Formats: sequence, C-alpha cells, structure tokens
Amino acid sequence: MAQVVRASMDEMVFEDRERRYGAFFLRKNYPLHLGIGVLVISLLTLGFSYGPLLIDRYGLFEGEVKKVREVKKLVLEELPPPPPLNEDTPPPPPPPQAPPPEVRTVEFRVPEPVPEEEADEDQEVKEVKELEKAPNFGAEDKDGEDVGIFSGELGGDGKVPDVIVDNDPGINDFVSVEQEPVPVNIDDIKSLIGYPQIARDAGIQGQVVVRVLVDKTGNYDRHRIVKSVHPILDEAVSQQLSKLKFTPAIQGGRPIKFWVNIPFNFKLLN
Repeated sequence: MAQVVRASMDEMVFEDRERRYGAFFLRKNYPLHLGIGVLVISLLTLGFSYGPLLIDRYGLFEGEVKKVREVKKLVLEELPPPPPLNEDTPPPPPPPQAPPPEVRTVEFRVPEPVPEEEADEDQEVKEVKELEKAPNFGAEDKDGEDVGIFSGELGGDGKVPDVIVDNDPGINDFVSVEQEPVPVNIDDIKSLIGYPQIARDAGIQGQVVVRVLVDKTGNYDRHRIVKSVHPILDEAVSQQLSKLKFTPAIQGGRPIKFWVNIPFNFKLLN
C-alpha cells in the first residue's frame, strides 16, 4: 500500500527554500498571531466600554470615588450672622476740592462831597479806565483772575439769524422752507410739449417726473429726470423745461435755491 504524505501549502511553497526564519516563519505562525491580536483588541474594547459600569455597580475604588465626588453643601441657616453695623462711625469725609480762583476786583467808591479842608488826602478814587479793565466791583481791591463783565448789551438787533442756504443744495438734501416754489406757466409748457406723435403711434404712455432746481429769482437752473417712461417722452419734456417760471422758495424771509418735483402725465384716450 502506498504511503500518503500530507503537506501544507506553506511547506509546498517553501519546499526548496530556507525555513528556519523569514517569510516561512511568519506565514506559518500568522493564524496564531492573528488570533492573539483579535483577542487582545476585543478585551480592550470590552474593558473601555463596560469598565466604568462595572466599577460603578460593584463599588470598585469606592473610597477614591467618594473622595473625589464629595461636595460640601452650604446651608443658608447655618451661616454665621453678619458683623453688626456701627452706626456711630461717621461717613468718610468728601474728597478735598480745590478752592475757586480768586477774582480780581476793584473797590467801587462813590466820592462824597465834603469841604476841601475836611477831605481825606489818602482816599483814592479809581479812574474810569481802570474800572473798565477790572469791572468786577467789590468791597476792596483784590488781585486775581479777570473773568470779565457783561455790559448788558448784545450785538445786533437781538434776533437769532435764520439759517440761509447760500450754496446749491444737493438734489436729495432736505431743506426746510416757509414756501416752496410754485410753477406759474406750467400749462403753457405742457402745451408746448404736447404728445409726440411717434409715442402716440407706438402706444407709449405713463408719467415722467422731473426734479427741477429753481434759482433765487424763480427761474429754471437745471433738472434731472427721476422717473422715466420712454426716451421719446423724456426728450420732449427736457426740451421745454428751461422755459418754466416759478415763484421762488422762501426761507427766513429770503429767496433761496430749491429742488422741486414736476410731473408730466401722458395718457392715451381710447
């Protein structure tokens, strides 16, 4: 009967090769090393996952855990009473303040008429010029800071001047006026503009709004179209705007430059 020889795949591969070390040893022991690695990883995973639960359930390291978790509760009733207030203790003094500066004054004396032989030679009457330089009259002469004097008179007529806009206002600036410009020949201008036939034939209609700067004399200065319908209508309006006349805007009783909106409506009749 023939003898059957069983050989592993590793033995067959390394039949004519070195087997004492190297790749043959690693291949032969690979299943063992793989099993050990899987077992170690499994044990570590179980330990990290269920370790804290086991420690908490069975009280392992109970002394150390209690020592770490020990919290001292503070009860309000157990607190000692606050120290008594000493009502006899005076409040702290206010911080020292610098004394006010000395104001220079000049004694104001009204000379009394007396006979010449009884006049006091030491009596000195201040001259008017000296009194004007130090007008804060007092009971005696005193050196110090000259704070001046209010003479009781105001310059001008005593009225607060109104704010007058001299420069050209911006197109979006808000300017308060007592009376805004009013066009006086708007009907004539609308007649000159009419309704362009090309726009009528094309069915173009709508409202063109023009913002006009009116000068101090009520004349047209310049304009800007703020609402456009079609270039044909815009051009028809712009050509006649320079002929507009207004009553000037009034601010503080004086005429000023002012921006005003003028609408022009174009509507087709069926």
